[in-house]
Formats: sequence, structure tokens, C-alpha cells
Amino acid sequence: MEDIGELISKGFGVWRNNLNLCIPFLLSIIASMLILVPFLAAFLMTSVPMENMNITTVQNAQEMEELLTQMQEYLGNLEEGRTLQITALFLALIMLLFLASAFFTAGAIGMARQALEKGKSDIGAMWSAGKMHFFNMFLATLLMGILTLAGLIFLLPALGQDLPSLQEDPQAMGVLAIGILLFILYILAMSVILVTMPYALVLEGLGPMQAILAAINFFRYNKFDVVILWLVVAALSMGLQMIGSAFSPGEGTGGEPLSAITGILNLAVLAPLSNVWWTRLYMNRKGMLKVDEVKDPW
Repeated sequence: MEDIGELISKGFGVWRNNLNLCIPFLLSIIASMLILVPFLAAFLMTSVPMENMNITTVQNAQEMEELLTQMQEYLGNLEEGRTLQITALFLALIMLLFLASAFFTAGAIGMARQALEKGKSDIGAMWSAGKMHFFNMFLATLLMGILTLAGLIFLLPALGQDLPSLQEDPQAMGVLAIGILLFILYILAMSVILVTMPYALVLEGLGPMQAILAAINFFRYNKFDVVILWLVVAALSMGLQMIGSAFSPGEGTGGEPLSAITGILNLAVLAPLSNVWWTRLYMNRKGMLKVDEVKDPW
């Protein structure tokens, strides 16, 4: 069994020899954009009275402010039927985005598994794993969202009071602050405990609930490795964000190129690299990866 340092080192080598592992993450962004554009157009056609608003004539801040005011007033007076249409569009958008994300997440794990087992990965593994597991991944993601929202229970004691009373009562504000802190800690704990859920689902072919239970069980027996790898990935992600923030000026357009570069690095490097690490960790600790038989590049 590999220790966490060896696992990270060899995982980096696997990623270096399989740079195409970034393809699912790039395709996921492209698919999301392709889904968003028609839905935004449908939303505008449904909710905004375009015949009364000639956007092409907006030339200054005052005209833009007037346009936004008109839109706000119109949206506030929407009929019930229009409101239902907008709600339906929004829910359909969320469902499609979740389905696209589930497909490419499963496909990325399939490619990482192939790279670890055979030394090389190809796009066929992405399509195969995506088609096989995307629906279960979609359902599991919804279940995880419900479990995360369950943490709102920490805010109930404070939210049960009126906003004016919260502002006037220091004790109530303290209860709200503690509730927010507990909710944040709950979200962090859930993100660590359930981080291997997608890998359990794809690598073992489990259903949504079984994958969640398998992730919890995996964390029970591999707490140290899971926490260390989670911290490594989180530190790298925060490091990229800090670099982008440190060199981005407060004014002007100089920050946009660097922000784009850090975003590309996140998609092309960090996302596939961390995917390989998590896949390798799960397969190694579950005995699914024979280290002495793997053709590691290092």
C-alpha cells in the first residue's frame, strides 16, 4: 500500500504522461455554456418586454439605469403564468447543468482509471464511463445537496426571529453568528467525508445511496489520507486564487488576462491532477490497483 507522499508523486507522473485528462473538464465548461445561452435567451423572451426596451440605444450610464429600472418594475408585476414559466425554465436549466456535470465527472474518473491501469488514457473511456454512470452521479449529487442543506438546521434558532429584533438584540445576533459558523463547519465536514463519493460510484459501479455510504465508510478507515489529500488540493486551489488576486490590479483591464490564465490552469492542470490523486487513493486503498503491476511513469 502506497503512503500518501508516494501516491501524490506517482499520481503527478501519471497526469504528466496523460495531459488529455483535462478534456472532460474543458468539455464540461463548454457544455455548460452551450446550455446557458439558449436558456438565457428564452428567459429574456419570456420575462422582458423587448418591444419596449431597445437595448441597442443604451449609450450611457443613465440610460442603462433607466433600462434596469424598467426591467425591475416589469419583473415585479409579472403574472402568475409568467412566473411559473420562469420557474420552470430555471429548474430545467439547473437539471441540465447537473446532468452535464455528472456525465463529464464520471467520464473524467473513467479516464483516470484507464490511465492508472494501462498507463495511457483515451477519450473512449470518458464516453463509456459517462454514459454508464451519469444518471446515478446526477442522483447522488442531488442527495449530497440535500444532505448539505440539512445543515441549515443550525440557523433555525436565529431565523425564527424577526430581522428587526435580530438587529436590536445582541444575544440573538450572537446565536446567528454561532449558527453561521456551525453551518460552515458542517459544509466543510461534509465536503471532506463525502469527497470520494463520485469515485466509489464510478469505480465500484454503485448506486447513489450506496456510493454515499461507501464514501463515509472509506473515510472512517482512511481519515488521515483523505484529510491530507483534501488539504493539498485545497491549498493548491487557494494558491492559484491568491496568485491571481495578488497580481490583479484594482482598476483597469490588466487583471482579466491573469484571471483567465489561473482559470485555465485550474481546469487544465489542477482539476485533472487532483482527479488522478483521488482515483489512485480510492483504488489503492480498496485493493483495486495492484501497485507492482501498474506501469508508473516514475
